[in-house]
Amino acid sequence: MVKEFEMKKAADQYARAATSKTGSLDMSKLHTYKYNEDLFKKVTTLPGATNHGMVMVLDWSGSMADNLKGTLAQMYNLVWFCRRIKIPFEVFAFSDNYGRAERYDRRTAEIDGKNFKAGDLKLNDFKLLNFFSSNMTVSDEMEIMHILWMYAIRWNRDYRDWKVNGYPYNSPSNLNLGGTPLNDAIVAMMDLLPKFKRETGVQKVNTIFLTDGASNWMDGVYDYGLNTETGEHYETVKQFGRRYNSNKCKVIITDPVMNKTYTMPDGGGDITNELLKILKGRVEGMNIVGFFIAGSGKSGRIDKNTLYYLLPSEERHKVMDLIKFANKNKYIALTQLGYDEYYVLPGGGSLSVENETLSDDLIGAKKGKLKSAFGKIAKGKIASRPLLNKFVKMVA
Repeated sequence: MVKEFEMKKAADQYARAATSKTGSLDMSKLHTYKYNEDLFKKVTTLPGATNHGMVMVLDWSGSMADNLKGTLAQMYNLVWFCRRIKIPFEVFAFSDNYGRAERYDRRTAEIDGKNFKAGDLKLNDFKLLNFFSSNMTVSDEMEIMHILWMYAIRWNRDYRDWKVNGYPYNSPSNLNLGGTPLNDAIVAMMDLLPKFKRETGVQKVNTIFLTDGASNWMDGVYDYGLNTETGEHYETVKQFGRRYNSNKCKVIITDPVMNKTYTMPDGGGDITNELLKILKGRVEGMNIVGFFIAGSGKSGRIDKNTLYYLLPSEERHKVMDLIKFANKNKYIALTQLGYDEYYVLPGGGSLSVENETLSDDLIGAKKGKLKSAFGKIAKGKIASRPLLNKFVKMVA
């Protein structure tokens, strides 16, 4: 990844290179003064590289259990990639389980009228957990990576041999996997990403969502109700979405920061894509990339029903062709879901990350076994190259 990134960055620099005269004579051309007017030395100036930053947002929900180990492996690669090319980064996990013991009962809780006005979006009760940061020391980073890895192993159904893999950690109750407040996390990022860009001074922000499912429903918007018996007003929440007969309502969201208005499809039932558009408008030049772990079960194959759900109706005739592409290339890249690129990936063993080196177990192995091992490494490199190139081209 580092090699591809540096090559792409260098290519962009040379494409913008400018050549100018220095004002000093080129003595090697001086003898051509009778027929050559270009006698001055020239210099080629390469523009400075764009400063990059990366923010990763991880789904910490129960449906991630089977794929969490593989997803963490992919995310760790991105963290190490950022470390290697020396760019600032942050990693947040979104969870509605952290601090659940202190959650209020929605049936009896009163809404604090000081914190909202009528028409404001009502977020679910959720937290963002800042797992990693470029401001961390490497030793702290490695310690947290180890702890999260052992949590993920605990939830992985294939975990068997504790003597080999180490005894898994029992996660604190606050770190248990819960629901999927993806939409709420996107809204929170509308404040955090501009702050990240401002504080780090980067020119280009790449935001990456790693998830395996659709978001929880949003509660709706704050409003005031009228008690017909007493004539008094009270605070309430007006709900929207498909489960609230959304075909009879029209949901419009106004971004007060950018002063832009967005109309939600399905009466707010499928709000994620529109929230991503609002988020993208908050940070100039930002890329939003999605990694969707769509595969399930031990094989991790992508099910056609998943693609039927993801694709708009006019694109669903392509499902079987996309399935064939995924089986061969181990990914599908979509562009019509609010992301700049949305990578649909298989799950299970297909998410595993392997070192492109020979194992020590092959010491003294016979020629046939060595040949097979070399072939496997070469095949893995070829299989990973298309997705790697697309991703690096996007973030460089």
